[in-house]
Amino acid sequence: MTLAEIFEINDPICIEPAIMDCADSEYTRFLLDGDYSAAKLLVDENEDPIAAAFLEEGGWTVTSFVFRPFSFEVLERVEALDGDIYQEERSNYLAALREYYCNEILKEFPDVIEDNREGRYEMIEGLFDSLNLIPETDGNGAGDSTAKPTAIDFCCGSGVATSVLRDLGYETLSFDYDAALISCGIQRKRLEPSRAMCLDGTRASDFCPKCNLGIGLMLGDITNFNADMWEDIIYELFELSEKTVISTATKPEIERVAGWCSDAGRRYRIIGNDRDPIYDAWVCVSEE
Repeated sequence: MTLAEIFEINDPICIEPAIMDCADSEYTRFLLDGDYSAAKLLVDENEDPIAAAFLEEGGWTVTSFVFRPFSFEVLERVEALDGDIYQEERSNYLAALREYYCNEILKEFPDVIEDNREGRYEMIEGLFDSLNLIPETDGNGAGDSTAKPTAIDFCCGSGVATSVLRDLGYETLSFDYDAALISCGIQRKRLEPSRAMCLDGTRASDFCPKCNLGIGLMLGDITNFNADMWEDIIYELFELSEKTVISTATKPEIERVAGWCSDAGRRYRIIGNDRDPIYDAWVCVSEE
Protein backbone atom coordinates (compact mmCIF):
# COMPACT_ATOMS: atom_id res chain seq x y z
CA MET A 1 0.00 0.00 0.00
CA THR A 2 1.34 3.42 -0.97
CA LEU A 3 0.54 6.96 0.16
CA ALA A 4 -1.28 7.48 -3.13
CA GLU A 5 -3.45 4.42 -2.48
CA ILE A 6 -4.16 5.38 1.13
CA PHE A 7 -5.34 8.88 0.19
CA GLU A 8 -6.73 7.89 -3.23
CA ILE A 9 -4.70 10.60 -4.95
CA ASN A 10 -2.10 10.77 -7.70
CA ASP A 11 1.60 11.56 -7.25
CA PRO A 12 1.62 12.90 -3.67
CA ILE A 13 4.64 14.85 -2.50
CA CYS A 14 5.53 14.95 1.20
CA ILE A 15 6.21 18.45 2.47
CA GLU A 16 8.94 17.04 4.72
CA PRO A 17 12.07 16.39 2.57
CA ALA A 18 13.23 13.38 4.64
CA ILE A 19 11.66 11.05 7.15
CA MET A 20 13.56 12.64 10.04
CA ASP A 21 11.94 15.96 9.12
CA CYS A 22 8.55 14.45 9.98
CA ALA A 23 9.41 15.09 13.64
CA ASP A 24 9.94 18.83 13.03
CA SER A 25 6.88 20.92 13.89
CA GLU A 26 8.23 23.71 11.67
CA TYR A 27 6.74 21.82 8.71
CA THR A 28 3.28 22.29 10.18
CA ARG A 29 3.79 26.03 9.84
CA PHE A 30 5.05 25.60 6.27
CA LEU A 31 1.92 23.59 5.47
CA LEU A 32 -0.45 26.16 6.92
CA ASP A 33 1.10 28.87 4.74
CA GLY A 34 -0.14 27.10 1.58
CA ASP A 35 -3.10 27.99 -0.62
CA TYR A 36 -5.28 24.89 -1.06
CA SER A 37 -8.50 23.93 -2.83
CA ALA A 38 -9.18 20.52 -1.25
CA ALA A 39 -8.04 18.45 1.73
CA LYS A 40 -8.12 14.96 3.20
CA LEU A 41 -7.46 13.91 6.80
CA LEU A 42 -6.17 10.46 7.75
CA VAL A 43 -6.90 8.90 11.14
CA ASP A 44 -5.61 5.63 12.55
CA GLU A 45 -7.48 2.70 14.08
CA ASN A 46 -7.95 4.74 17.29
CA GLU A 47 -9.28 7.69 15.26
CA ASP A 48 -6.18 9.75 16.07
CA PRO A 49 -5.07 12.05 13.21
CA ILE A 50 -1.82 10.82 11.66
CA ALA A 51 -1.59 12.63 8.30
CA ALA A 52 -3.24 15.07 5.96
CA ALA A 53 -3.21 15.77 2.23
CA PHE A 54 -3.89 19.16 0.66
CA LEU A 55 -4.46 19.97 -2.99
CA GLU A 56 -2.73 23.03 -4.42
CA GLU A 57 -2.00 24.15 -7.97
CA GLY A 58 0.99 21.83 -8.33
CA GLY A 59 -0.77 18.73 -6.96
CA TRP A 60 -1.28 16.97 -3.65
CA THR A 61 0.96 17.70 -0.65
CA VAL A 62 1.07 15.20 2.25
CA THR A 63 2.21 15.88 5.79
CA SER A 64 2.60 13.38 8.63
CA PHE A 65 1.88 13.54 12.34
CA VAL A 66 3.14 10.11 13.37
CA PHE A 67 6.38 11.59 14.77
CA ARG A 68 5.18 15.04 15.92
CA PRO A 69 2.03 16.39 17.59
CA PHE A 70 -1.05 16.99 15.49
CA SER A 71 -2.08 20.64 15.08
CA PHE A 72 -5.74 21.57 15.41
CA GLU A 73 -5.03 24.41 12.98
CA VAL A 74 -4.60 21.68 10.38
CA LEU A 75 -8.00 20.25 11.34
CA GLU A 76 -9.53 23.69 10.94
CA ARG A 77 -8.07 23.97 7.43
CA VAL A 78 -9.44 20.54 6.53
CA GLU A 79 -12.89 21.43 7.84
CA ALA A 80 -12.84 24.81 6.06
CA LEU A 81 -12.21 22.95 2.79
CA ASP A 82 -14.96 20.42 3.57
CA GLY A 83 -12.30 17.72 3.50
CA ASP A 84 -12.86 13.99 3.56
CA ILE A 85 -11.72 11.76 6.41
CA TYR A 86 -9.93 8.48 5.68
CA GLN A 87 -8.94 5.73 8.08
CA GLU A 88 -5.96 3.36 7.97
CA GLU A 89 -3.99 1.35 10.50
CA ARG A 90 -1.02 3.31 11.78
CA SER A 91 1.39 0.47 10.96
CA ASN A 92 0.24 0.46 7.34
CA TYR A 93 0.69 4.21 7.07
CA LEU A 94 4.18 4.04 8.57
CA ALA A 95 5.15 1.34 6.07
CA ALA A 96 3.87 3.49 3.21
CA LEU A 97 5.70 6.53 4.54
CA ARG A 98 9.00 4.64 4.82
CA GLU A 99 8.51 3.29 1.30
CA TYR A 100 7.91 6.80 -0.04
CA TYR A 101 11.17 8.11 1.38
CA CYS A 102 13.11 5.03 0.29
CA ASN A 103 11.85 5.59 -3.25
CA GLU A 104 13.12 9.16 -3.02
CA ILE A 105 16.51 7.79 -1.97
CA LEU A 106 16.54 5.48 -4.99
CA LYS A 107 15.96 8.49 -7.24
CA GLU A 108 18.83 10.36 -5.59
CA PHE A 109 21.24 7.41 -5.59
CA PRO A 110 20.38 5.25 -8.62
CA ASP A 111 23.97 4.13 -9.23
CA VAL A 112 25.62 2.55 -6.21
CA ILE A 113 28.56 0.26 -5.65
CA GLU A 114 28.04 -3.13 -4.02
CA ASP A 115 29.66 -3.08 -0.56
CA ASN A 116 28.94 -6.67 0.45
CA ARG A 117 31.79 -9.17 0.66
CA GLU A 118 31.39 -12.74 -0.55
CA GLY A 119 30.49 -15.02 2.33
CA ARG A 120 29.35 -12.21 4.63
CA TYR A 121 25.77 -13.53 4.78
CA GLU A 122 26.99 -16.98 5.86
CA MET A 123 29.31 -15.47 8.48
CA ILE A 124 26.46 -13.55 10.08
CA GLU A 125 24.11 -16.53 9.83
CA GLY A 126 26.68 -18.69 11.61
CA LEU A 127 27.15 -16.09 14.33
CA PHE A 128 23.41 -15.79 14.96
CA ASP A 129 23.10 -19.58 15.02
CA SER A 130 25.88 -19.82 17.62
CA LEU A 131 24.10 -17.22 19.75
CA ASN A 132 20.82 -19.17 19.53
CA LEU A 133 19.01 -16.26 17.89
CA ILE A 134 16.95 -18.44 15.57
CA PRO A 135 13.34 -17.93 16.71
CA GLU A 136 10.95 -20.76 17.43
CA THR A 137 8.47 -19.48 14.84
CA ASP A 138 8.52 -20.61 11.20
CA GLY A 139 12.18 -20.30 10.17
CA ASN A 140 11.41 -19.28 6.60
CA GLY A 141 9.51 -16.20 7.71
CA ALA A 142 6.14 -17.55 6.60
CA GLY A 143 2.90 -17.22 8.49
CA ASP A 144 1.26 -14.45 10.48
CA SER A 145 3.68 -11.51 10.72
CA THR A 146 2.11 -10.44 14.01
CA ALA A 147 3.47 -13.64 15.59
CA LYS A 148 7.04 -13.00 14.48
CA PRO A 149 9.68 -11.72 16.88
CA THR A 150 10.83 -8.22 16.01
CA ALA A 151 14.35 -7.00 15.29
CA ILE A 152 15.96 -3.64 14.52
CA ASP A 153 19.20 -3.48 12.56
CA PHE A 154 21.07 -0.38 13.76
CA CYS A 155 23.49 1.16 11.27
CA CYS A 156 22.40 -1.55 8.83
CA GLY A 157 24.62 -0.56 5.90
CA SER A 158 23.29 -2.25 2.79
CA GLY A 159 21.31 -4.74 4.83
CA VAL A 160 23.17 -8.05 4.84
CA ALA A 161 22.38 -8.70 8.51
CA THR A 162 18.79 -7.57 7.94
CA SER A 163 18.38 -10.18 5.21
CA VAL A 164 19.70 -12.87 7.56
CA LEU A 165 17.26 -11.83 10.30
CA ARG A 166 14.35 -11.76 7.86
CA ASP A 167 15.23 -15.22 6.50
CA LEU A 168 15.36 -16.52 10.08
CA GLY A 169 11.80 -15.33 10.66
CA TYR A 170 12.13 -11.90 12.27
CA GLU A 171 9.97 -8.91 11.43
CA THR A 172 12.75 -6.43 10.69
CA LEU A 173 13.20 -2.69 10.75
CA SER A 174 16.49 -1.23 9.55
CA PHE A 175 18.18 2.13 9.34
CA ASP A 176 21.46 3.77 8.40
CA TYR A 177 22.58 7.37 8.08
CA ASP A 178 24.18 6.70 4.69
CA ALA A 179 21.43 7.02 2.06
CA ALA A 180 23.61 5.48 -0.66
CA LEU A 181 23.95 2.29 1.40
CA ILE A 182 20.18 2.19 1.89
CA SER A 183 19.79 2.49 -1.89
CA CYS A 184 22.30 -0.33 -2.41
CA GLY A 185 20.44 -2.61 0.00
CA ILE A 186 17.10 -1.96 -1.64
CA GLN A 187 18.45 -2.51 -5.14
CA ARG A 188 20.06 -5.81 -4.03
CA LYS A 189 16.78 -6.88 -2.37
CA ARG A 190 18.37 -7.08 1.07
CA LEU A 191 16.30 -4.19 2.40
CA GLU A 192 12.56 -3.73 1.96
CA PRO A 193 11.57 -0.11 1.27
CA SER A 194 8.64 -0.31 3.68
CA ARG A 195 10.95 -1.52 6.46
CA ALA A 196 14.01 0.72 6.01
CA MET A 197 14.90 4.34 6.83
CA CYS A 198 17.71 6.84 6.44
CA LEU A 199 18.10 7.86 10.05
CA ASP A 200 20.53 9.29 12.59
CA GLY A 201 21.00 6.52 15.14
CA THR A 202 21.17 8.94 18.05
CA ARG A 203 17.47 9.63 17.42
CA ALA A 204 16.35 6.05 16.81
CA SER A 205 13.79 6.00 19.63
CA ASP A 206 11.94 8.90 17.97
CA PHE A 207 11.22 6.76 14.91
CA CYS A 208 11.43 3.10 15.95
CA PRO A 209 9.25 0.98 18.25
CA LYS A 210 10.64 -1.33 20.90
CA CYS A 211 11.71 -4.75 19.67
CA ASN A 212 12.80 -8.17 20.87
CA LEU A 213 16.27 -8.02 19.32
CA GLY A 214 18.51 -5.11 18.40
CA ILE A 215 21.73 -5.57 16.49
CA GLY A 216 24.64 -3.31 15.67
CA LEU A 217 27.22 -5.18 13.62
CA MET A 218 30.53 -3.82 12.37
CA LEU A 219 30.36 -0.83 14.69
CA GLY A 220 33.36 1.44 14.76
CA ASP A 221 35.84 2.66 14.66
CA ILE A 222 35.03 3.59 18.27
CA THR A 223 37.71 6.03 19.39
CA ASN A 224 38.13 8.67 22.08
CA PHE A 225 37.19 11.22 19.44
CA ASN A 226 33.79 9.73 18.53
CA ALA A 227 32.97 7.63 21.60
CA ASP A 228 30.25 10.05 22.75
CA MET A 229 28.38 9.59 19.47
CA TRP A 230 28.62 5.80 19.60
CA GLU A 231 27.57 5.81 23.25
CA ASP A 232 24.43 7.76 22.34
CA ILE A 233 23.64 5.31 19.51
CA ILE A 234 24.20 2.25 21.67
CA TYR A 235 22.07 3.65 24.49
CA GLU A 236 19.30 4.09 21.93
CA LEU A 237 19.81 0.43 21.02
CA PHE A 238 19.52 -0.51 24.69
CA GLU A 239 16.39 1.61 25.07
CA LEU A 240 14.65 -0.10 22.16
CA SER A 241 15.64 -3.77 22.49
CA GLU A 242 15.25 -6.53 25.04
CA LYS A 243 18.37 -8.30 23.75
CA THR A 244 21.26 -6.72 21.85
CA VAL A 245 24.09 -8.07 19.74
CA ILE A 246 26.94 -5.66 19.01
CA SER A 247 30.14 -6.49 17.16
CA THR A 248 33.40 -4.60 16.74
CA ALA A 249 36.75 -5.23 15.09
CA THR A 250 38.93 -4.84 18.19
CA LYS A 251 38.93 -5.86 21.83
CA PRO A 252 39.31 -2.29 23.21
CA GLU A 253 36.17 -1.28 21.30
CA ILE A 254 34.10 -4.15 22.65
CA GLU A 255 35.39 -3.49 26.16
CA ARG A 256 34.10 0.06 25.83
CA VAL A 257 30.72 -1.33 24.73
CA ALA A 258 30.77 -3.67 27.76
CA GLY A 259 31.27 -0.66 30.01
CA TRP A 260 28.19 0.98 28.52
CA CYS A 261 26.24 -2.24 29.11
CA SER A 262 27.32 -2.19 32.73
CA ASP A 263 26.40 1.47 33.14
CA ALA A 264 22.95 0.72 31.67
CA GLY A 265 22.42 -2.13 34.12
CA ARG A 266 22.33 -4.79 31.42
CA ARG A 267 23.57 -8.34 31.80
CA TYR A 268 26.20 -9.02 29.15
CA ARG A 269 28.86 -11.39 27.88
CA ILE A 270 31.81 -10.89 25.54
CA ILE A 271 32.59 -13.47 22.87
CA GLY A 272 35.55 -13.82 20.54
CA ASN A 273 34.35 -14.61 17.01
CA ASP A 274 36.60 -16.11 14.34
CA ARG A 275 33.95 -16.28 11.60
CA ASP A 276 34.73 -12.76 10.41
CA PRO A 277 37.91 -11.48 12.09
CA ILE A 278 37.84 -8.27 10.04
CA TYR A 279 34.52 -6.84 11.22
CA ASP A 280 32.97 -9.08 13.89
CA ALA A 281 36.05 -10.27 15.77
CA TRP A 282 34.46 -9.36 19.10
CA VAL A 283 30.78 -9.63 20.04
CA CYS A 284 28.86 -8.30 23.04
CA VAL A 285 25.50 -9.91 23.81
CA SER A 286 23.39 -8.15 26.43
CA GLU A 287 19.89 -8.28 27.88
CA GLU A 288 17.70 -6.03 30.00
